Amino acid sequence: MPYAEDSRVFNLPQAEIYALLMDVENFPAYVPYIRAARVVSQSGLVSVAQVTVGVPGLHFTYRCEITETPFEKISIRDLSGPFHYLRCEMLFEALDANRTRVTYRFDSRFRSRLMNAVADPVFSVQLKSTLRALEGFIRRRARRKRR
Repeated sequence: MPYAEDSRVFNLPQAEIYALLMDVENFPAYVPYIRAARVVSQSGLVSVAQVTVGVPGLHFTYRCEITETPFEKISIRDLSGPFHYLRCEMLFEALDANRTRVTYRFDSRFRSRLMNAVADPVFSVQLKSTLRALEGFIRRRARRKRR
């Protein structure tokens, strides 16, 4: 699968955007290709999650380890599933009290050549839209809070 990297500035304090992105069960609300996610265990700053992915022509579930560096970084790596490797990280940089730059990096490869062939074109688009989808989610959330 392709490597993807994106960076966006969010009008949220660093702690708030960090907490939002650490809410694993909420991933499907803003990550376009995630259908379900749940934490299966947690020990200190390390969690294990089960994630179900669904895009046209491709559905699978995998387990990953999520390691927190509070308010600065979230690192994700595969533990089981169809990946040869999966690495994802989100970096958080406070620009001021109410603005945070989030940098998203994702790199993975399936064990199966066929899955790579099917996934590459689909995930190329999906991965690049992750932070854009998060922006939309935050706007919708802000509108609900104002009501």
